[in-house]
Amino acid sequence: MSKVSTLEDLINEVNYSYLNNEYKPSVAALQFLNFIKLVNGSEGEENKSPVIHLDMIDHAATYDDNLFVSFRGSAKTTALHEYMYLYLATYGTFFDFGRVDVAMYISDTIDNGVKSMRKNLQFRWENSEFLQQYVPEAKFTDVRWEFINADGKKFCVRGFGASTGVRGFKEYGQRPTWCGYDDLMSDKNSESPTITRDIKNIIYKAARQAMHPKKRKIIWTGTPFNKKDPLYSAAGSVGWHTKVYPICERFPCTREEFKGAWEDRFSFDFVKKEYDTLLANGEIASFNQELMLRIASEEDRLIADADINWFRRSNLLANRHQYNFYITTDFATSEKESADYSVISVWAYNNKGFWFLVDGVCKRQKMDKNIDDLFRLAQEYSPQAVGIEVSGQQGGFISWIQREMLDRNQWFSLASNGNNSEPGIKPNTNKLVRFQTVVPWFKKGQFFFPVEWKNEHELMIEMEEELSNVTLQGFKSKHDDAADTVSMLALLDTWKPSEAALQKQDSSGLWEDEVEEDVNDRLSSYIV
Repeated sequence: MSKVSTLEDLINEVNYSYLNNEYKPSVAALQFLNFIKLVNGSEGEENKSPVIHLDMIDHAATYDDNLFVSFRGSAKTTALHEYMYLYLATYGTFFDFGRVDVAMYISDTIDNGVKSMRKNLQFRWENSEFLQQYVPEAKFTDVRWEFINADGKKFCVRGFGASTGVRGFKEYGQRPTWCGYDDLMSDKNSESPTITRDIKNIIYKAARQAMHPKKRKIIWTGTPFNKKDPLYSAAGSVGWHTKVYPICERFPCTREEFKGAWEDRFSFDFVKKEYDTLLANGEIASFNQELMLRIASEEDRLIADADINWFRRSNLLANRHQYNFYITTDFATSEKESADYSVISVWAYNNKGFWFLVDGVCKRQKMDKNIDDLFRLAQEYSPQAVGIEVSGQQGGFISWIQREMLDRNQWFSLASNGNNSEPGIKPNTNKLVRFQTVVPWFKKGQFFFPVEWKNEHELMIEMEEELSNVTLQGFKSKHDDAADTVSMLALLDTWKPSEAALQKQDSSGLWEDEVEEDVNDRLSSYIV
């Protein structure tokens, strides 16, 4: 891999629609899957084998320096280490890589990862008729596992902890040609600079240099702990062929939009339950880290959860005459699943300068549908101005919209900024700089979002995802389209309504308007 990418870049490129529907595994991957079936015999496995395991094997067979970043519970250790050593013990070779006699397995500690691998290997061997037949001899100690197959070929794996010595390791007078790094970081040592340094040393110095100089294959598997984790910095770098597997393409999302890595085992209902539970307990960062592989520390976030206020949309719309309305947009032009979203956000603006998201669209759709939605929302809310970006391919949208105004006999004002007083918004800074303009508004509590839409409406789901992943380094979410409609507010010429909306905050912190009595109701007591 020659292109340098970040872990977030790789996560954003994940396409499970392709993997689950169009990907064709190699003969090698299918043979490895068949081997797993033979090991387990008639007892089989608890779940169907996921396509991601076939994809992992394909890449492991093709590249020599492999890094697999996958979610907790994805059985990456089982597929890429446990069954892999048993495969090498049985056949003595690994496809085009050829013969393997000596291997290293390195995990966080001997007492944890290494002993666990020993127990799993021994259990598989002792309970598999297939292995008993084709690998009739096996010797297990806590740190050394030796196998002799039916042809008499020996294969030895030596286990090491991340902080234990590796230098000078040999078996049968040979240097190892195979090395597995597996979950090198643990909960206990993830914050220790000393252990982090030890892990880097064993990855790039001790273990690597202990291997055969002309023939070596490395399989590194793990889930990132934090930005100091060596795995995080290695992902996407030139030295590693990196593959990433989050539990699903994105979450939160609707059931229809859900695209999982292993849906037979981790369904939409499972992921939603985990998300809801961790969110309710203030541990959403754990969900993002362990299952989505996203590392965005609280100190890096530009918008904290506390910066977002929630209001009751139904109450506000009952008093809509007390607000001015504005519409901001970020149009895409494709229905493809890989395309950006088309986003239209409708904002209510009160006399205090507070913004309330009251309506909108977040869909992958063609431009004709975007135009229909824009005119529908403009007719409903009579906005003071509509923001349309005219940079790049969006330059022709203004003339199209103006023609539609004539054809539909429906008119609204198009905002202008940076476009020589012509209709259209033409930003002269990058997306992050533009967003930083509105960050102080969030810090002052000037943004409100409808509680009725929380975890339900597609626009609010995407808005929360993007706002929670914008950092000083940039947008860590897959998309930034919804956030762009927030940034655009700073480029509009706005004015506050003269009438004050009567608002109150309930005991849960939710804001709502005090709904006025109908004029006829107020006068009825005077009619005799």
